[in-house]
Amino acid sequence: MINSIFEAILQILSDVSSRGQHGYDAVVLLALLVNYRKYESVNPYIVKLSIVDDEPTLDVSILQYKDKEEENQGGFFSTLTSMVGSMFIADADEKLSVQTNEAILLALYEAVHLNRNFITVLAQSHPEIDIAVTPTTPTPTTPTTPLGTTPPSLDNLMVEFIVTHMMKDFPMDLYLRCVQIIHKLLCYQKKCRIRLHYTWRELWSALINLLKFLLSNETTLLAKHNIFHLALLVVNLFNMFITYGDTFLPTSNSYDELYYEIVRMHQVFDNLYCMVLRVSTNTGQWKEAASKVTHALVNVRAIINHFNPKIESYAAVNHISQLSEEQVLEVVRSNYDTLTLKLQDGLDQFERYSEQPKEAAFFKELVRSISLNVRKNVSLNTLSQDVLLKEFSTIS
Repeated sequence: MINSIFEAILQILSDVSSRGQHGYDAVVLLALLVNYRKYESVNPYIVKLSIVDDEPTLDVSILQYKDKEEENQGGFFSTLTSMVGSMFIADADEKLSVQTNEAILLALYEAVHLNRNFITVLAQSHPEIDIAVTPTTPTPTTPTTPLGTTPPSLDNLMVEFIVTHMMKDFPMDLYLRCVQIIHKLLCYQKKCRIRLHYTWRELWSALINLLKFLLSNETTLLAKHNIFHLALLVVNLFNMFITYGDTFLPTSNSYDELYYEIVRMHQVFDNLYCMVLRVSTNTGQWKEAASKVTHALVNVRAIINHFNPKIESYAAVNHISQLSEEQVLEVVRSNYDTLTLKLQDGLDQFERYSEQPKEAAFFKELVRSISLNVRKNVSLNTLSQDVLLKEFSTIS
């Protein structure tokens, strides 16, 4: 740490020839140096990385590092997409690539987390990524926050995660992060009045199915997790849509569809209310947590209790056994004026990301894993000292 090689690393990355041969290793090395005892003392690499404002350097840092640069096609994020996809391959032979990918993900995280200019350069020089300059909240499992005018891929990713990971070994921590990412996206949309043309019903359906899963596995999950905290976050996402949806949903019809979905799936919300009411009225570990969900459900229940009788009345008057979606939407549109909701404070507030102390243990373990993997797989026999010395003799 006494003799910094930060500038030397940047010089490697800025040179086409050296980048093609040593770029990947340089990025991994920089990620490790940034994390070296960063919780114990002032790390000069953190300071230097945070103040880099040279656009070519920042742009270079996100390029694809391989022995062959695929004829200058593709970038870091196209590579990252395939990397992330490979992490879900169960083949034991793929474990090595997963470990290697962790190093790249760590490097990306540090670039986003530490350098405020990074996202700006990324957005300007790689518009095909569909990423805008937004408040980012990077965590070990939190990607940066892409918002644009086209359907947001991050929302799709969150929905996909929600519907594909309801399993016996429930990844509670990842679900909490997933829902928090969605919440922060909504807060940003509300603040900036960004109306995304996105199929929001897919998100609402995924969230309701998540609540169904929590209800169906209450006993098993409560033995390990506070499911009421996750349920509260999910319910408050619906409260965000109910309270502020008119500021960020693309059309008034989207708002109608929100109410339709809540009414259509009212049984899930009714069952959730019964469950949290039962737990909150008994003495026990989860009494307070369940009580918060009870209070959060007030507007969802008001919508259900307001529209359900009117839908049933409409069906009876018109002698229809089962209403179509358009008929239900017609009832919803014509009965907004008599609906009374309660104002709920703090829905558009969220806890700012802080690496310490919550994530410190995670990063220590991650860096240890990456370091061991680098030591295990680096082949010093393939490196010619004469060649290396000649190559780096010009680096100042």
